[in-house]
Amino acid sequence: MPTTKIVFHDAYLTDYPTASVEKPERVEVIHRELSAHSYSFVTARPADERDLLLVHYPNLVQSEKRDRDRYDVALLAAGGSILAAEIAMDGVPAFGLVRPPGHHASPGTNWGFCFFNNMALAIQRLILKKRIERAVILDIDLHFGDGTDNYFMGRSDVSVVNVQSSNRLEFLAHCQDGLTRAAPYDIIGVSAGFDRYIKDWGSTLLTEDFKAIGQMVKEFSQQNCSGRRFALLEGGYYLPDLGLNARNLIEGME
Repeated sequence: MPTTKIVFHDAYLTDYPTASVEKPERVEVIHRELSAHSYSFVTARPADERDLLLVHYPNLVQSEKRDRDRYDVALLAAGGSILAAEIAMDGVPAFGLVRPPGHHASPGTNWGFCFFNNMALAIQRLILKKRIERAVILDIDLHFGDGTDNYFMGRSDVSVVNVQSSNRLEFLAHCQDGLTRAAPYDIIGVSAGFDRYIKDWGSTLLTEDFKAIGQMVKEFSQQNCSGRRFALLEGGYYLPDLGLNARNLIEGME
């Protein structure tokens, strides 16, 4: 039986206002793939507005409230991400099958289908609650995670490794090198974008490469983070293989 806990909520299937490519089917196909392989699902609960204010300015939060349906789903994505990080703190790998994504959300601005920064919220909350002192974030999305980088820029307690290469072997090497330079930390979070896939926008990685990245994360966490590791869904738009790619990353992390 798989050991990874999958954090999910039916509300992630909501067809809220966003770009047409960021459709509910993205989480649906991953959910179907993981269900077929007997993964255990944990129901997400919404974040509190106070959680959002750990990272975001009040004016951004208030602005997002104008679309209440979308705001409520974004609260659940943030809450699901927080829950995934909490599960990982017990040494159980977790994957936040969340939507909307978050890594383009900075403290006061957002773009790129993102509204609140799920990863930054999850990590910062652990730090402020003094459950961890140091964290590393590995972002493998096609697009640079500017929101996460903006929030943690200049901090010595959080290392953000944004991997950017259109060469397959270089990309994998940069993942490994980035983690090697980051050690040691208390937890690792992965901003898991799958749009680097060979049939997706990035045209770079094979399915087995996501498993290899997952294995790197597992080994790093066991050597440096007491086994604490989790991932959150970011991009990925080639629906026929999206579930398979997500499962390979998760299998590598187990």
